[in-house]
Amino acid sequence: MVQNDASAWKMAVISDIHIMAPELLQEEGEAFHNYVSHDRKMLRESPDLLKACVDKLLKVHPNVVLVTGDLTKDGEKLFHEYVAQCLLKPLRDAGISVYVIPGNHDVNNPHAVVFLKDSVQRTETVTPEGFAQCYQNYGYGQAIARDDHSLSYVAQLNDATRLLAIDACKYEENDFDRNICVTGGRIKPETMEFIRRQVADAEQHGCRLLTMMHHGLVRHWKWQDKFMADYLVDNWKKQAKAFAELNLNIVFTGHFHAQDIASYGKENKQVYDIETGSMVSYPLPYRLITFTGQQMRITTDYIRQIPDCQSAEELQAYARRFAEEGISTIAKSILPKKVPDGVVREIGVVLGKAYIAHLAGDEQIPADYPAELKAVCKKLRPYSWKYAFALNKLCKYLFTDIPPADNELVIETNYAY
Repeated sequence: MVQNDASAWKMAVISDIHIMAPELLQEEGEAFHNYVSHDRKMLRESPDLLKACVDKLLKVHPNVVLVTGDLTKDGEKLFHEYVAQCLLKPLRDAGISVYVIPGNHDVNNPHAVVFLKDSVQRTETVTPEGFAQCYQNYGYGQAIARDDHSLSYVAQLNDATRLLAIDACKYEENDFDRNICVTGGRIKPETMEFIRRQVADAEQHGCRLLTMMHHGLVRHWKWQDKFMADYLVDNWKKQAKAFAELNLNIVFTGHFHAQDIASYGKENKQVYDIETGSMVSYPLPYRLITFTGQQMRITTDYIRQIPDCQSAEELQAYARRFAEEGISTIAKSILPKKVPDGVVREIGVVLGKAYIAHLAGDEQIPADYPAELKAVCKKLRPYSWKYAFALNKLCKYLFTDIPPADNELVIETNYAY
């Protein structure tokens, strides 16, 4: 049971756990290696990473744990059952309330597959109804209100605080015939009406709302809405303004796998988007939040050891290398084929440095990085002026930290949770 004393109230936030149970990796080979090489997730290690996080949370014993979406590799029913019935269950058994929301990978996903040696075979995914049923003990069974048009819900956290869990995914647009899973997000007009009703109901009952959803509500770096709009909800400025006007000031998100806190609006009508990095991506973070009166203190901790790694340094180095290699592979697949391999490798290095810095948060550009980036862009320019321009902007903006701080922050509110 959640404690009612706000001065002793603690919360943890984890995101993008992307669990892959060993059962569906029937035979490791080219199919799995190709999947992982074009991704940035430590899928093989995902169960051990979450188990390590759960062990740490059991020691801290927060009152509430939020999981802000992408619970599975690709919405496999078997993986959802593994998460609900095994991996998160020790938290519930210890009296810790756990609340989940789907991410873009979790529902109605045509990419749910069994990996054979050199091929894949589709396996059962979950419907929206199946997701809610699977997570009956993780929010949906405790909901005091459910949206008829999405998997959004409201739960009572303590006498003064409610959780507004928003489903912004577009799984209705997934296409099994074309093998397409939609990455982007939006808040349906009907769901926005549900949100407004819940704000009014919370005010009527003297409660404040904390919000979580998978997709970003606020842009976390300049031009994110130009380069990677699918990591934000559609019309993010309009939606952020609406949230601020509704006094939905705190929103916990995930999706981009980065530790970043961004804000939008003016001081008296401001919304904070508190994005939490992925459990399967460098630097393997999770957030701890302590509520004391009108003060919300955010801190960050990290997974430091799993069975396959002997030390925290080894695990962090492995996670960093995994992310750098993943972003290099993605860059190679996007660049024009006429770009020489040597230049592609250099692009991967400079882009990897910026990407890694953004994942960790509180970015600081090294003194020699601008010159290194300029030199690489100069080499790329003869093959594509457009890509050279984009690379320069992308790296600079990923490496530029927009206030406030990302990992350690105190937010003063005008009400007590």
